[in-house]
Amino acid sequence: MKSYPSELKANVVKEHVEKGVSCSQLSKTFNIPTRNIYKWVKKFRDSGENYSCFFNGPFNKNSIVSRGSKVPPVVYENSGVDLDEISRLCMEYPDLAQTLQALKDLVIKKDIEIRVLREQVEFVKKNLNQRK
Repeated sequence: MKSYPSELKANVVKEHVEKGVSCSQLSKTFNIPTRNIYKWVKKFRDSGENYSCFFNGPFNKNSIVSRGSKVPPVVYENSGVDLDEISRLCMEYPDLAQTLQALKDLVIKKDIEIRVLREQVEFVKKNLNQRK
């Protein structure tokens, strides 16, 4: 099964939704099966018509990281990041998507480091309390 870049998915859906281009015409233009475009449009509509749905994969809400480099929305919410703005910028500047991915990976790495350090601090506190 062929995989398509998130930016392409968002741009194809944008052409359909905002410019009224038919899915069959988009299929011919971009050489993408029509069924894929229908799935992308459904995903877009199911997300509340938010283009960021193509840039943020599914995640396990109980896990800090899912699918390797995907950042759970709660990390964005806690940092005050506007996902719609990120989505718009990624479509406008395709090279930005690569930079954004690198930053996502860095955020995940730092978040994991913080969690590990917190667990270590709690462990040390617990051991100190047991010695008293």
